[in-house]
Amino acid sequence: MGDQGVGLDRSSMERAMRTSVIDGMFGNASENLIGPFLGLFALALGATKGQVGLLAALPALLSNILQIPAARLTERWGERQRLVVITSTISRLTILPIALVPLMLEGDTAIYAFIGLVTLRGFVNSIGVPGWTSIMADITPKHARGSYFGFRNVMCNIAALMGTLIAGWCIRRYDFPLGYQVSFYLALALGLISTYFFSTIPTPPLQKRSEAKRATFNLKDSWQAISRHTAFRNYCFTSILWNFGVTFSAPLYAVYYRENLGGDPGFWGVVTGVGLMAGILGHRYWGRLADRYGQKNIMLLGGIGAASVPFMWWALPRWELAVIAEFLSGFCWSGYNLAAFNLILEITPDEGRTTYIGVYNTMAGLASSVGPLIGGYLADSYGIILVIGISGVLRWMGYFAFRMKVPNSSAEKIRLSDLIPFGHEMRLIQKLHEWSGRDSDMPS
Repeated sequence: MGDQGVGLDRSSMERAMRTSVIDGMFGNASENLIGPFLGLFALALGATKGQVGLLAALPALLSNILQIPAARLTERWGERQRLVVITSTISRLTILPIALVPLMLEGDTAIYAFIGLVTLRGFVNSIGVPGWTSIMADITPKHARGSYFGFRNVMCNIAALMGTLIAGWCIRRYDFPLGYQVSFYLALALGLISTYFFSTIPTPPLQKRSEAKRATFNLKDSWQAISRHTAFRNYCFTSILWNFGVTFSAPLYAVYYRENLGGDPGFWGVVTGVGLMAGILGHRYWGRLADRYGQKNIMLLGGIGAASVPFMWWALPRWELAVIAEFLSGFCWSGYNLAAFNLILEITPDEGRTTYIGVYNTMAGLASSVGPLIGGYLADSYGIILVIGISGVLRWMGYFAFRMKVPNSSAEKIRLSDLIPFGHEMRLIQKLHEWSGRDSDMPS
């Protein structure tokens, strides 16, 4: 693997960052050849709205229950890069039986087998999440994380856009099930290429805990230690409400698009692609702001749009206009997600970071698991429109809880002019003109 001595020299860090971009591009292209279309695939199998909710809830539930044990496994073993490679390979290989479900089974058996395989895919992949996150923290300098991950996310979104458009074309060209199967097989191939590139990233070794610390570890002691970090604790608790509100309706937008608006399944790839294009623009835009004004400020700005997504969909009169809602959503979410990732790296201590990340992912993930279950049940019983409205209210509650409870590490205040692209550069030019004017007035 790529593990080297303690820390990385500049050359190795630059190579690690470049390779991570390539890995991310293949990985995101792979995920977007399959991920956005799982709900539509389930509908084509005959799934109900409740089963579509279950499709989102079960992988989240099992995956996030595993986060703390996965973090402990990563710290105990120490070979975090090898663990990520193994789990991502197994996870991606499950795409093969997922694609074959319509050929081998039918009816409810096919639906629940499909849900089970998708759950297994997410479950295995989640084992490597704490290790992957800690690796990303170790190969990127703190002062440039906003810019780096902004650039990385732009490149990943470009690749994701291509994957989504190809998947949409395959589905429109070959319909169900062949179109989905072709797209899923491409996802498998690109995913394995991503895993290969990740295996070549230079990474410093993870420092293992002492034997004494391992012997006395238990969940209660771990939580007592973590709870002393007020910012981290408050971030975890506010994320519970936010993630519950987001996932309450998240898996149902494809259903709303297809059944309530009468949208074309193949065009869903275009809708998703527009959101990714917005993300490409957004990551470049938000990245420069995050480094200067801090992660919380960017989460608050992007969160305004992210919290308003349900109301955007609520107001759509025609399915063709879904591209507008998805564009606005993608732009705002790109800023929120970029800053949220950087914030969790910022507020967790270097020692034991994988455990902290595991605790956070577990708490936020459990909320993300319950949300789709309740949302899917209510959608079957009372309709999707009610679920979307409730989701919007819950998101805004989570937004204000985060705003009040999580401290801001940046003293910089954002002005309206700062949000204008190139506004900062224009102000510098203006100041240079002012200074040059003053110099010309000075006596010789």
